[in-house]
Amino acid sequence: MTLPQVNFLAILPQIIVTATALLVLIVDAVDRRGAFSRRALSWLSLIGLLAAGAAVVWLVMQGGRQSFQDMAVSDGYSLAFSAIILLAAAMGVLLAKDTVDQFTRMPGAYYALLLLAVVGMMTMASATDLIVVFLSLEILSLALYVLVGFNLREPRSAEGSLKYFLLGAFASGFFLYGAALLYGASGSTNLAQIGQAMGAGGNEIYLYAGTALLVVGFGFKVAMVPFHMWTPDAYQGAPTPVTGFMSVATKAAVFAAFMRVFMQALPATQETWGWALAILAALTMTLGNLAALRQTSLKRMLAYSSIAHAGYALVGLVPGSAAGAVAVLFYMLSYALMNLGAFAVLVALERRGENDILRGDMHGLSDRRPGLAAAMAIFMFALAGIPPFVGFFAKFFIFSAAAEAGWIGLVVIGVINSVISAFYYLSVVVAMYFRSEKEAAPAAPVKARKSKDKAAPAPATAPAPVPQAPALATSQNAIRLAVVLAAIGTVAVGLYPAPWTAYITQAVQSVFGG
Repeated sequence: MTLPQVNFLAILPQIIVTATALLVLIVDAVDRRGAFSRRALSWLSLIGLLAAGAAVVWLVMQGGRQSFQDMAVSDGYSLAFSAIILLAAAMGVLLAKDTVDQFTRMPGAYYALLLLAVVGMMTMASATDLIVVFLSLEILSLALYVLVGFNLREPRSAEGSLKYFLLGAFASGFFLYGAALLYGASGSTNLAQIGQAMGAGGNEIYLYAGTALLVVGFGFKVAMVPFHMWTPDAYQGAPTPVTGFMSVATKAAVFAAFMRVFMQALPATQETWGWALAILAALTMTLGNLAALRQTSLKRMLAYSSIAHAGYALVGLVPGSAAGAVAVLFYMLSYALMNLGAFAVLVALERRGENDILRGDMHGLSDRRPGLAAAMAIFMFALAGIPPFVGFFAKFFIFSAAAEAGWIGLVVIGVINSVISAFYYLSVVVAMYFRSEKEAAPAAPVKARKSKDKAAPAPATAPAPVPQAPALATSQNAIRLAVVLAAIGTVAVGLYPAPWTAYITQAVQSVFGG
């Protein structure tokens, strides 16, 4: 029996993050009631993520490595996606640092689960074998199922978690069945070997059926229509730091595997799956944007917006070209900056005990908190694709790659959807700068949300209600830092995209060629 050759340096970032998760759990268990551990957990998590980022940079300088008999590889492509995932995780830690006590009494479990989700995501980005793709998909999914339901004070959190879990289990089954069919058609689970077998001609029934089932599995995780039903409830019910993290990191990890599987293992059938993905991309963009127009909850609006952005990214995958892969990778970087920034602003505006912000709550924000209003305006302009912010160039590269491959009709649909999206993004800017606070509903800027299970009215002799706590009665330094970093990145990468696209192009071409 020959033991597999294992190069642990190839998975050094995953090892560091895993060790950090274990250390967080140990510190939390040893000093569970101590104030020290509750403060230290976020710092330990951040230090671990920074160390993993340093390992990613070191591997880039080393030119990448292979491990587990070519079942996982640390090349420029996977390392670029890993960097985006680590960025999203660091932002998730920063956003929870000052607020984690408001939605859970188990901060150690929160940080550990977030870190373990990161391990699954980075492994998925580096996977070159369908077995590794599936295992990493399950690792990240199990952690996210729990994180979505972490807000025990919010009934919608448990509801969103349950929907996510039940539908996710079905999607995982579809993916596994599709992988089994591709194995039956090619005799291998290695992506390169599947591609060679399919190029030489294989069982077409197994091939097309397996491909369709893989689309279902991947489509669920990126919230692609019609596999998006879980997204609004999960995003709205989850703690806002979790929503921001999973909206970005999950997409980055799954699109990394999505492109690698379809462009390495299934290039022989690109014409078929290209048309299928084009139809799904058009549906995803359109439904996501039209549904977002009707939302008053900003978290729910951003949830449907996330669906639409999955459609934009799919446009880059449709041609099956290196240019499209470059555009998708740059889109994931851009989306991380602008979407995490938007969620950071929502975290800063939430009050103790609240888990949602309505559009009316943004009225007069430019007078009350001008810095946050300016940052939110930047993120809304970027998400709408307005120059010179990073969102404009992200969409430009996506549409250019599709147009070069002849998908003009799909590009037209994408541009129309970008115009539609501007209505709901800019409505937030209008509310902040051109609506007074008096035009919103009375009471505090963030209103108490009415529950479906309202308690009976208090008697006349009942004591006066306790005044609502001020917005985040703790320090907001970490949240402010997250907002500032995201705003700087959104503007800087938009003004100077060339250095980023140069590295991304080199990383993608090393895997998919020119």
